[in-house]
Amino acid sequence: MKTKQLLTLGGVFVFLLLVVLIFENPFGKSEHEKKLETAAPLFPDFDKEQVAKIEIIAPDGTTTLSKREGAWIVASMDNYPADSEGVAELLTKVGEFKNTQRVSSNPEKQAEFEVDSTGVEAKLMDVNDKVLAHLFVGKITPGFLSSYVRAADANDVYVAQGNLQSVFNKGTRTWKDRTIFEFNKGNVTELNISSPEETVELRLDADGTWQMLKPEASTANTTEVDNLLTTLSGLDTDDFADAKDDLAEYGLDTPQSVISAALNDGTTATLYIGSEAEGKLYVKRDDSNTVFRLFKSNVDRLIKKSDTLKAEAPPPEVITE
Repeated sequence: MKTKQLLTLGGVFVFLLLVVLIFENPFGKSEHEKKLETAAPLFPDFDKEQVAKIEIIAPDGTTTLSKREGAWIVASMDNYPADSEGVAELLTKVGEFKNTQRVSSNPEKQAEFEVDSTGVEAKLMDVNDKVLAHLFVGKITPGFLSSYVRAADANDVYVAQGNLQSVFNKGTRTWKDRTIFEFNKGNVTELNISSPEETVELRLDADGTWQMLKPEASTANTTEVDNLLTTLSGLDTDDFADAKDDLAEYGLDTPQSVISAALNDGTTATLYIGSEAEGKLYVKRDDSNTVFRLFKSNVDRLIKKSDTLKAEAPPPEVITE
C-alpha cells in the first residue's frame, strides 16, 4: 500500500515539475537578458572610426578634442596631445549606449536626472563637422554603478553602465595626455642623478650589471635601480602648472635636481626638478617647454641617494679554527 502511495506521490511531483518547466521556464532567459538581445543602439548609425572632433560642454567650461593625422589633440588647449586612452573609452561608451532601461520620457524631469545643461553635453562629429552623436550625460544612479543618458533630440532618459560624467568630463584634471616619459627601461645604459647633496653616476657594465661610479665605486643595488627605472620610464604627471613666461618662477632656471637616463639608441630622457609649492614640485623635460607638477613623494622615488643605490656589502667572512 505504501509503495502505491509513494508511486502516486512521485507521479504528482513529476507532473507538477513538468508544469513548472513548461510555463515558468526557469532555465530560460530572464526578462533582462531578453531586453538586452532586442535592445537597439541609442545611436544606430554611430561609427567611432568616423569621429574626428568631440566637443564637451560642461558646467566648468568647454573642451574641444580633434583628431589630426591619426592622433587626438586638445584643440582648446593649444593643441596639446590628448589622453588617447580616455578618448578611446569615451568613443566605446557612446557606441555601447542602448535603449535597454528607460526611466523617463518627461522633459520636465531632465533636470532631475541632470541630462540637460546641468550635466555634461557631448557632440561627436566627423571631418566635415557632421554630428554623429549628440547626447547629455547625467548624474549617477542611486546604486552608484550606472548613470543617466539622453540623446539630445529625444526626451527618453536611459540608464547606462558606469560613472559616465568622469568619462566625459575630466574637470581640472583636463583631457591632456599626462605622460612625461614613456620608454623601455631595459634600453637604459646610464643614469645620472644630481641633487644639492651629491652627484650619482651609474653605468651598465658589459655583463649587464649596474655599477656606481660616483660618488664612490661600488656595485649598485639592482632592485633599487630597477624600481627607479620603472618609475622614470613610465612617468605621468600629477598635475599641470599654470602657464608662466619665466622659468625662474618655477625654480627651473637653475634646477635644484636633475635626473638623466641615456638609452642605447643614443637618446636621453632628462628631467629637471624645480621648486615646491603646495606639496608638489615643478618639473620639466629638457626638450619641452611644458611644466608639470609632481608630488614630493614621486620625486623622491627618482632622486635617490647613493646610500640607497649602493649594493649592500657582503657580511665579513667568519674564519673558524
